[in-house]
Amino acid sequence: MKKAFLVIVVLVGLEVVAEFFIAKFWPDTKVGEYAVIQRDTTVEWYHVAKDFWVEQWHRFRPEEPEPQVAAAPKVEEPVERKEETKSAEPPKPAVDLSKPWKGLEPENWYCGKKLTEKSLEGKIVMVYVFSESSEDSVALLPRIENVWSAYKSKPFVVIGSHRGGKSAKVANLIRKSKVTFPVYEDAGRTKEPGAGGRYPIVYVVDDSGKMIYRGRSDLDATEAVVTAIPDVGKRRKGAR
Repeated sequence: MKKAFLVIVVLVGLEVVAEFFIAKFWPDTKVGEYAVIQRDTTVEWYHVAKDFWVEQWHRFRPEEPEPQVAAAPKVEEPVERKEETKSAEPPKPAVDLSKPWKGLEPENWYCGKKLTEKSLEGKIVMVYVFSESSEDSVALLPRIENVWSAYKSKPFVVIGSHRGGKSAKVANLIRKSKVTFPVYEDAGRTKEPGAGGRYPIVYVVDDSGKMIYRGRSDLDATEAVVTAIPDVGKRRKGAR
């Protein structure tokens, strides 16, 4: 009986040793896989610590490569592109400076001496803008006439510029006001102060073409004329 038990112990020991070497030297073969199953069963039968054998098995297996995590694509920061600055074009003139006066055509004429672009050169010009529908501007016509009478011997011209449309009614109004200075329909400087729906408007242009007064006061306009008359010709020479 003892011999039989000893034989059994020896056989079991040989089996355990055989499984150990099989698991160690051939861990990835079918024999190795079989040995694991058999070993687990043996451990369960003989109450051997299961964790020890499991650790041994994993220790003998080839290490599996760690999964490679794909690197996140590198996001290139946007490069600020400087816009090519084109050379700025010179601003276009608002008006044709070669022809600063408008409305001097014969069909626009009412009374007084007929004017031309050339006849205004070298002179101070007062433009009185009025409307037949504006009583205030009509009431000032005699005062503008007085300015014209006082300085018409100087290099000075008054242009009356009616706004509202040429008609016989306007011509009759001018005649009743005893106006002798030149009056045209919609005449004056090509670039002049806006009316804003209100009249009168008075502005003065000196002999060099510069606007030296713009407003609604005939008195201030007259003062600008009187101040500028002594210097007529000097400004033109300085501009050359």
